[in-house]
Amino acid sequence: MKILRLLLIVFVTGSFTACKVGVVSKSGGIDNQSYLQFVQGGSQSYKDGITVHVDDNQPFTAKVNKLKKLSIKGDTYIINPGVRHLKVVYNGQTLYEKDVVISIQETKQISLP
Repeated sequence: MKILRLLLIVFVTGSFTACKVGVVSKSGGIDNQSYLQFVQGGSQSYKDGITVHVDDNQPFTAKVNKLKKLSIKGDTYIINPGVRHLKVVYNGQTLYEKDVVISIQETKQISLP
C-alpha cells in the first residue's frame, strides 16, 4: 500500500513538472523615435502652417501651437533621435535653422518668433 501511494505521489509530481514550458523571456522597450513641437513665441500667427526640413529628407508642413501656461498639449511630429539639422520656413523666410540633439522619446519644443 505504501509503495502504491509513493508511486502515485511520484506520478502526480512528475505530471505537474513535465508541463513546464521552460524559461520564457520577453524583451521590450521604448520606440526609437523623438518628437518635435512648434510654438509661437511672439505675436506672429502662422495660419497656413510652416514648412519643416529635417536633414535632407522631404519637407513637411506643421502647425504652430500657441504657448499656454501649464499646458504641454499640441501637435507633435515624429522624427528619428540623434543630431538633426532643422530648418523652419514660413512664406519663403527662414525662421529657424539649427542643428539640434534629440534623445529617444524626447519632445523638443521649438519656439518661433
